[in-house]
Amino acid sequence: MIEQEQQTNPALEPAEGGAAGSCPACPVGNPANCVHCPFKRSNNSLDDAPSPEAEAPSALEFRFMMGGTDDESDDDAQALRASRLDRLDPSGDFSAPISDSDFDPLLLAAAPSSLREDLLSHLRGGARTHKEAMIAEYLIDCLDDKGYLHLDTGEAQIVLGASAMEIEEGIARLQACEPAGIGARSLHECLLLQLEYKRDLQGAERHDQIAEMIVKDHWDLFKERRYSRIARRLSISQERAEEAFEYIKNELSPYPAEQYRTPWTHRPDGISDAVKPDVIIVRTISGFRAEMAGIDGLNLQINPYYRNLYNAIRSRSRSERDRVRTDGKPVPRDLQKHVLEYVERADLLLKNIERRQWTIQRIAVALVEHQQGFLETGQKSFMRPLTRTQVAHELGMHESTISRALLHKYVQLPSQEVVSFDFFFGVSSTARDAVAEMIAAEDRRNPLSDQAITQALNDRGITIARRTVVKYREELRLPASYLRRQR
Repeated sequence: MIEQEQQTNPALEPAEGGAAGSCPACPVGNPANCVHCPFKRSNNSLDDAPSPEAEAPSALEFRFMMGGTDDESDDDAQALRASRLDRLDPSGDFSAPISDSDFDPLLLAAAPSSLREDLLSHLRGGARTHKEAMIAEYLIDCLDDKGYLHLDTGEAQIVLGASAMEIEEGIARLQACEPAGIGARSLHECLLLQLEYKRDLQGAERHDQIAEMIVKDHWDLFKERRYSRIARRLSISQERAEEAFEYIKNELSPYPAEQYRTPWTHRPDGISDAVKPDVIIVRTISGFRAEMAGIDGLNLQINPYYRNLYNAIRSRSRSERDRVRTDGKPVPRDLQKHVLEYVERADLLLKNIERRQWTIQRIAVALVEHQQGFLETGQKSFMRPLTRTQVAHELGMHESTISRALLHKYVQLPSQEVVSFDFFFGVSSTARDAVAEMIAAEDRRNPLSDQAITQALNDRGITIARRTVVKYREELRLPASYLRRQR
């Protein structure tokens, strides 16, 4: 969000590097003569002022043109492109090395590939017509995070100008891609696609045909785990039916998108994404201290030229704003509106960032105070039960503010381990673990209902609602009691 704002808001700029109104590429002796710098403007204090013919637009005019006005002529655009080329290689020799200030070695690093990008690349490459490519892109945009296709065929026909048959052909091409099961419209179709993929991959002899027959022809009985009835219908033993059930459970996935791996991934099961801590907890002589790790792009400021012009505009009444001048020239009303809008937007962004940092800092300090025992020993048994509601009441904030502030945020412990902030709210994790333990230890022929689990946890002193048990069970991907029952 910060990067996007920097690109679209000319009043916002990095606070580091170079004096205000110049850039590192400007000549040291006379920045006004720099042909590359977008901050260039006339400056009466400079001894060697440029000639009128070579005079460039002021910072305000340049930024306003770059912001999207229609006043920029073709000649100006060509001159701008030429200046950019000169900056990359003043000699005109494109084989010459680029200077260190213009080269970013991180640009050579491979960007992480996504499932959507791979599907687009595959389907666009195999498309025979432009319409097929359009249909493929539309279908990929209809995939949810789990890899299922949510599509209104009638709407797709209207948007794409395609027939129902062309849409179905596009779905078939999408479902032929990897990972197996992608583009399925239901769990039933997803499992069938995966079984077909395994049959083609392993061959008919090694493929579990009983498992495919169960999913294809006895789906309702499969959902209810009717082993004996399926065994009678297929004329097999109940043990063989249970073996096919285990094959489906262990070899197939109800979430096809989670099977996606980049082609060059080595040992994908052992790979995890690196995270940067937002807060670092350090040990000091007097105890523990929470320090903000900083956020890329926080070292920002409002451009001094914009700020001074903004103050000049605001210091006058609306009727007197025609007298506002810069570089001896009157500032048109549309430029004044431009300055006011972007400076106020930049100022609001900076204030919101500061408030965000302040909120996270206060929450981190409260967590450190509550979990002193854990931080001192590093043992989870010393974690004190804590909820976001407690922290919200203590800090005088709303619970939703705590949740939003800590969403996808990480903290580095004194042991150098980086964990999510959710780690500190032990009640939720303890209850979730307890639900998993109780279901793992239950009698498979008489599984525990959600209400029974709720009552058992309340007896242990963990106050929890039934709907919360259902939420934790679904997060653990554990089926309901009637689906866990073995007959």
